[in-house]
Amino acid sequence: MATTNPTVYRLSIALIVFVLLTFILTITTYLFFKQRTDERAKSQVAEKATTDKQEALLASQAETQKLREFIGAAEGDSLDSIETNLDNLFAQDFAGFPGDTRSYGHLVAWLRNEFRRKDGEVKTSDDKSKQASKDADDARSQATAAKDETEKRVQQIRDEQEKSKQAFDEQWKNHEQKQTELLQAKSAAETRADRLGLLIAEIADGGQYLAANRQKDFKAKETAEDRLDLIYAELRDRAKVIDEQNRILASLRVADRGLQEQVLAATPKDDRIDGFDGRVLSVDERERSVLMSCATSRGIRPGMILHVYAADDDDRPQAGDRKGVVEVTSIEGPSLLRGTIRRDSTRSPILVGDGVATSLWAAGTAPEVVIVGYVNLDDERGDDRERLVDLVQRAGGRVMEAVTPMTAMVVDAGKPPAELGEEGFAEEGRRQNRSLGTAKQYGVRVVGIDSLLDMLGLSRAALTADRLPRAAAAR
Repeated sequence: MATTNPTVYRLSIALIVFVLLTFILTITTYLFFKQRTDERAKSQVAEKATTDKQEALLASQAETQKLREFIGAAEGDSLDSIETNLDNLFAQDFAGFPGDTRSYGHLVAWLRNEFRRKDGEVKTSDDKSKQASKDADDARSQATAAKDETEKRVQQIRDEQEKSKQAFDEQWKNHEQKQTELLQAKSAAETRADRLGLLIAEIADGGQYLAANRQKDFKAKETAEDRLDLIYAELRDRAKVIDEQNRILASLRVADRGLQEQVLAATPKDDRIDGFDGRVLSVDERERSVLMSCATSRGIRPGMILHVYAADDDDRPQAGDRKGVVEVTSIEGPSLLRGTIRRDSTRSPILVGDGVATSLWAAGTAPEVVIVGYVNLDDERGDDRERLVDLVQRAGGRVMEAVTPMTAMVVDAGKPPAELGEEGFAEEGRRQNRSLGTAKQYGVRVVGIDSLLDMLGLSRAALTADRLPRAAAAR
C-alpha cells in the first residue's frame, strides 16, 4: 500500500468539513428564511385582518354617524341618551304610536303609512274640493246663462217698449205736424186772404202806372182780375220794348255813348237795377275823374258808360235815381277802373262810396269773339290769326269757333288778296259765310279788324312797327 500524503489528507478532511459546514449553513439559512417568510406571511395576514377590522370599524363608525344623522342624534350622545330621547319622542310627540316595539324603523314605517293615509285623505278632500269647485262653476255658468237670458228678455221687452214709444212718438209727431200744418194752412189762408185784400188794393192803385190810353179802361173795370189783365197787357208791351232794346244792344254791344244814353233814357223810371257793379273809391274834382273798384275789370273797356247812384242802404235803387254819369277811360288793375265825370250835379255831387252800375255789362263776363276770314295784321304775307287770337285773349276775351246768342261780336277779316288767290280758302270761306249769316240771324255785331284793334287800343301802324310783341314772344 502506498504511503498517504499527510497534506492531502489534511486537505481532504478540511474539504469535507467545509462541505459539511456549507451544507449546515445552507440548511440553517433555509430554515431561517423559511421561518422569516412564515412570520412575514403571518404578519401580512394579521395586518390584513387588522386593516379589515379597521375598515369594518370605520364603516361601522360611518354607518353609526349616518344613523345618528338619520335619527338626529348629537355627536356625543350615547346609546342610553339616544334611547331616552327615543322614549321621550314616543311618549311626547308620537303618543298614538301603536304597538309595543318602539324604534325609528317602526316609527318611520308608521309615519309613512300615516303620510299615505293623510295623502289619501287630502287627495280625497282635494277631489271633493275640485268637484265642489266644478259644481260651483257649473252653477255660476247656469246662473250667468239664466241672467243673460233674463237680461236678453228684459232688453227685448225694453226694445218692444222703445218701439212702442217711438211709434207713439211718431204718431204724436205726425199728429202735431198735421195740427201744425193745419194751423199753418189756416194762418196761410188768413195771410193769403189779407194779402189778397192788399193785392186787390195795390191792383186798384196800379192804374197810375199804366199808359194814358189804358188808365180810362182800368177805371172802368170793377173786378181785380179785369184790372190785372190790363196790367199784364201793359207789362207785355213793355217786355216787347225791352226785348227790342236788348236785341239792339246785342248787335251794338257797348257802342257810342249817345246810343247808350238813348237806350237807358227809355228805361222806365220805376225799374230797379240788378245791383251795383262797383263803388267809387276816390273823386278828383280838379281833373273831373274818379277811381272805381269792381269785382273784376274783365270785359270792361274804355268808352263804357257807368251810372252813379247814392251810397245808401238800398243796393237796388231805381234806375231813375242816378246822380251822375261816368265814362271809363282806363283799366287800372284787375279790379280798378278810372273814369271821367260826364255828368253830375252840384246839389248831389259824386262822393266816395257811391255805387256804379250799367245794364250793358255784367262783372266778370268775358266777351265771346268769333274770328272769320283771312287775318293779316301787317304788310307781311301770311295768316296772323293766332296773333289776333292772342291779342283778344290778353284783353280778356274768349275766341270761339261758332256764333251763338252769347257771342259778343264777329270779326270779319275779309278775303285773301287777289294775288294770293282763294286756293286753300274754300273751307274758311264757307265758314265765314255761315258765321256772318248766323250773326245776322242772332243780331250779333260784325266788325272789321281795324274796329277790333281800336277797341283794344291798338292800330295797324303799331303792329307794323313791331311795337307790340307777337304771340310767340308774348309775356
